[in-house]
Amino acid sequence: MLKRIAGPVNENWKSAFIGAIGIHLALAVLSIVAPNLWERSRPMPPVYTVKLFETVDLPSPKAAEPKKQAPIVKPKPKIQKVKKKEAKVAPPPTKSKPKPKKAVSLRPKEPKTTKKPKPKPVATKDTEKLLSKRLKNIKERIKEKESEALIKNRLSAIRSSVEAKTKRTETTAAAETGAGGGQQSEVLRLYCTEIWAKVRNHWVLPEQLLDKTGLTSIVVVRIAQDGRVLNAEHEHKSGHALFDQSAIRAVQKASPFPPLPRALGPGPLEIGIRFRPGAVGL
Repeated sequence: MLKRIAGPVNENWKSAFIGAIGIHLALAVLSIVAPNLWERSRPMPPVYTVKLFETVDLPSPKAAEPKKQAPIVKPKPKIQKVKKKEAKVAPPPTKSKPKPKKAVSLRPKEPKTTKKPKPKPVATKDTEKLLSKRLKNIKERIKEKESEALIKNRLSAIRSSVEAKTKRTETTAAAETGAGGGQQSEVLRLYCTEIWAKVRNHWVLPEQLLDKTGLTSIVVVRIAQDGRVLNAEHEHKSGHALFDQSAIRAVQKASPFPPLPRALGPGPLEIGIRFRPGAVGL
């Protein structure tokens, strides 16, 4: 059982506690202030003074000159003694006599006449044959052109007469059948002659075939009522390609032909055209 102590002991405890607090406060203040009081002075770095100068470019030192080599002394060649030869004396040149100059004439020079080459003789026989054949062809064409006008006039007269006769009655037409057949053949002959003349004007025979007298080409032409050529082909060929081609080309160039006469019917009409060197016929 604890006994409570009273009196002066309680008072000593309080004073001891206050003293301990004061000591701690003093130590805390000393720990803060003491370092500043005893702080060591730091050593200052030494100070240097520097003078500034401007730099000047100095000339570069001259390159060392190469040392001159001592000239090499060549040994002198030995001089050989040359034996003197006796010089032969040439004989004095003989003076040639000057040639006399030709006398120059003061007359003007005549121009040289150049002989013209004689023309070579041309084969006259062949040219005469060609010319005679061409003249014959030209004369035939002129005759054909003159006969064309007569043929056209006769055709127009026959057509008008046929048209007048077709208007007659059947009885009169039946009575005149013989006369009508004769007129029809005449109309066909005149119409074929007109076609032949037109084809002849458009036919061009190559010159190399003028001498070929044995060539014959027959072309069958199919003609519509209005005169158009429906077909043109060879019934008989000559055996020479150029000759056969010229015949077909003449028919093509001459088309279209005159329209068919009424006496020949509505058509189409087929006729054969015979081609020979220098002549065209039916």
